Amino acid sequence: MQNKNQLIRQALMKERWKLLPSVKVQCDHLIYKKLLQTILLRNPTQKYVAAYWPIENEVDTIALIDSLLLRDVKVCIPYIKKNKMVFKPITSINFEYEYWKSMRQPNTPVEIKGEDIKIMLIPMIGFSDKKKRLGFGFNHYNDYLTAHNKIFTIGLAYALQQSDTFVTTSRDKILDMIITEKRTI
Repeated sequence: MQNKNQLIRQALMKERWKLLPSVKVQCDHLIYKKLLQTILLRNPTQKYVAAYWPIENEVDTIALIDSLLLRDVKVCIPYIKKNKMVFKPITSINFEYEYWKSMRQPNTPVEIKGEDIKIMLIPMIGFSDKKKRLGFGFNHYNDYLTAHNKIFTIGLAYALQQSDTFVTTSRDKILDMIITEKRTI
């Protein structure tokens, strides 16, 4: 299973890197518009929106994060601590940061409790019509969502990342929604 998924990861990431920059910007904008509307409708209590800082040509969330912060929506992003994911708040896209692997993460001691997060945006390498997700294989999101299962999850990907051939286990969490530039599942 691991070898099969690794081959699928490599193939899907290769396809994602083939996106022309101008096409990627258009796709990101279409996803941004759908996502902003969804978040504003689903977060009336003004709890945190857990976003991510994009790496490896993922769907770009920086404009969305900036737009949410300008609307006084509270935003937090992942921080890997002893191989475990927690979330830390940011108040600007120009936050102080440090790196874990190639991931930019907030350099603040404050951690957000899982019950204070209403919506979580999740990057994906691949996805299926059944709202299953293929990530990097570290299981950070699966572990976090197992401990905090009341969070509404939205996976973000480009349509070309769809694949029904990757293998999942009972540990893998089914997402509540997936948004691509072409459709919402």
